[in-house]
Amino acid sequence: MGEMTRKPGEGLGVGEMNKSGEGLGGEVKSLHILDLGTGGGFPLLPLAICLPSSSFAGMDSVQKKITAVQHIVDELKLTNVRLVCGRSEELAREDTHREQYDVVLARALAPLNILLELAAPFVKTGGRLLCWKSMNIDRELQDSLLARAELSCQMEKPHEYDLGGNWGRRQILVFRKRAKTSAKYPREIGEPKKNPLL
Repeated sequence: MGEMTRKPGEGLGVGEMNKSGEGLGGEVKSLHILDLGTGGGFPLLPLAICLPSSSFAGMDSVQKKITAVQHIVDELKLTNVRLVCGRSEELAREDTHREQYDVVLARALAPLNILLELAAPFVKTGGRLLCWKSMNIDRELQDSLLARAELSCQMEKPHEYDLGGNWGRRQILVFRKRAKTSAKYPREIGEPKKNPLL
């Protein structure tokens, strides 16, 4: 359960949890939401509890993490959560996942130019991608310009929040997907990280 509230190097706490729902777009209705790289189940589990009318998928490449989160899901009797183990480069090419989600969530997964290639193929046209980031990422934003253009991800106003205590401020970057993802993305396993879009 510790990983759900905090990962090493990140100040995850009540402040972030309270802001997790921001950026979903207007009044929250029944949405199909993917938590990409769900790890210990944050923000997947808090959002699934808060938004019972929406359906959630938690995806991670590590079976041990998926098994641990499944145990929590079973204990909490959450009927709106399903878990999937696999690599995003492969799962994003399956019809059951490609461009099937209204919202995709990604926290501490990769730099933006890599993350957008891994995440955008899951998002429906018109849907949103929410990325948890620190405040000082000017270079990362600059490096993501080609990826944003190539993957039709338009950046909207970010949501800034205070974690409280000595954790400081963080932000959730919001991207709106404007068009279908080209069939060439994502590239083969390891390629987005080895040769990111720059």
